[in-house]
Amino acid sequence: MVKILRKRWIFCRVLALAAIYAACMAASPDLGGETPAVICRAAASPALTDARQTAAYWLERHPEGERLLLDEKGITALNEEMRRKTRTLTALSAAPAVYSGDEVRHRISAVQAIGDFATGAVPELYAGGAVLTQAAYEAARENCALTAVPERVGVRYGVVVRRADLRLLPVADGWFETPSDVHYDALQATAVDPAEPALVLTGSADGRFFFCILRHYSGWLAAEALAFTDRVTWEQYATPADFAVVTAPALTLQAARAQRYQMGARIPLSNEGMLLLPVRTTAGQLQVCPRPASFGGDLHHGYLPCTENQFVRQGFRFLGAPYGWGGLEGSVDCSAFTGDVYRSMGIELPRDADVQGEVLPYRADLEGSAEDRCALLRQFPVGTLLTTPTHVLMYLGTDDAGVPCVLQAMSSYYTFDGGARQKHYLRRVIASTVLFPSFAGTPYIESVQSFGAVCGK
Repeated sequence: MVKILRKRWIFCRVLALAAIYAACMAASPDLGGETPAVICRAAASPALTDARQTAAYWLERHPEGERLLLDEKGITALNEEMRRKTRTLTALSAAPAVYSGDEVRHRISAVQAIGDFATGAVPELYAGGAVLTQAAYEAARENCALTAVPERVGVRYGVVVRRADLRLLPVADGWFETPSDVHYDALQATAVDPAEPALVLTGSADGRFFFCILRHYSGWLAAEALAFTDRVTWEQYATPADFAVVTAPALTLQAARAQRYQMGARIPLSNEGMLLLPVRTTAGQLQVCPRPASFGGDLHHGYLPCTENQFVRQGFRFLGAPYGWGGLEGSVDCSAFTGDVYRSMGIELPRDADVQGEVLPYRADLEGSAEDRCALLRQFPVGTLLTTPTHVLMYLGTDDAGVPCVLQAMSSYYTFDGGARQKHYLRRVIASTVLFPSFAGTPYIESVQSFGAVCGK
C-alpha cells in the first residue's frame, strides 16, 4: 500500500498562480483582477459548458485508460481492507447470528447521533412546515423502543423489495431546517435498492419500521420495504455465485410491480441466467421472482472492469442528474454519486463523503496553496476522490491548460459579485474545474483535505 502524507511540492509560484488565474478567467469572466489566492470570483454556475463536459474529451486524453487498475482479487482485498478501517462497512454474511441487547441499543443510539437526535434536546427543525414540537420529537425517539430490546437479539434475514429510504429515526415524514424546504430531510440516511440483503435486529414500537444493518450503513427501513426469508435463500442475495449489475444511472425492472434500481445495484442470477427479483408476499415473506436478463448498456453480467476510462464513462452517465440529498429526489448526492460509480466496478465505498477518502489505500492529506495541491493531484489516477468533511468530488484529469477537473453532485455554490457572498442552489451533477470558489472565496481545492485512490498512477 502506497501513502503520500503531507508532501510539499516545489514549483514556481508565479507561473502556477498565473495558470490558476487564467483558468478562473476562462470559467468566470468578472474576476475583477484579483488573484485567486485571495479570491476567485464567479458570476455563474461552475459547471463547464465546453468540450470538457463530455466523456469523449476525457477518454481521448487517457491513452492507457483501458488498463486494468485492479482485478477481481485486488478488489476483494481492497473491500476487506476498507471494512477493517470503518465500522459502517459490513461483510453481512460474516456477521453474527445473535447480538447482545447492549450492542443493538448502542447501534440505534449511534445512528440517532448522526442527526444529533441522541439527546432529549429538541432540534431546531420543521415538520410539515411547522416548528418541530417537543411531543413529536419525543414520540419519534420513543418509537425506537430501546427499552424493549431484549438482552439477546437473534438476527432476522431480510431482503429489500423496493427502493426505500433508510432513516435515522423510525419516522416517514421529513424534518427540515426551514419551513419551506423539501430537499434536505434531516432524517434521511440514504436510499437503498431492491435486492439489498439486510440484517434485521429489532422493530419500532409502532411496527412500521425495522432497524437494519446494511452493507454500508445502518438505520430504520419501512416494514413494507422488507421481505423476510431463511438464511440459505438470503445468502443468494448476500453472496451470489452469479449476478448482474446495473450500469445505468437508474433502471426499472418489472417483478410483481415495477422496481427501480440505481447504478451499482447487484441482482443475483439463477443457474439458468434469470434475474432473481425479490418480491414481498402479503405475509411479509420473500418470494423470488425470476425474470429474463437483458444485458447491454444498462445491465452488465458481473461488475465492470476497474479502469480509468470506466470511472469517466460511469461518472458521465450521471451528468445533469438531479442532486438528491441522501438519495432523495430519486437520485444521488455527492457521496452516493461516487459510491454508485465505484460499486459498478465492485468497489464498496462507505456511504459518507468524509469516510470515503479516508479508507482508500493510496492517499494524501493536504496542506499548502492551490497550486501545490493541483500539482500533487496530477500525480494521482483518474477516479481519485477529493474529500472534505462534507463533500466529495471525482477526478477526471487535467484539461488543455493543465487545470485539474472533476465530476461532482453539487448542491450549491457561491458568487462574490461586488464582494458580497451569495449562495445559489444548483442541485445537479456537473463537471467543473477544482478552482471554483469555496465558501471563503478561495479556489475550492484549498478546502479539500485529502485525495484517495484505489492505486497509484
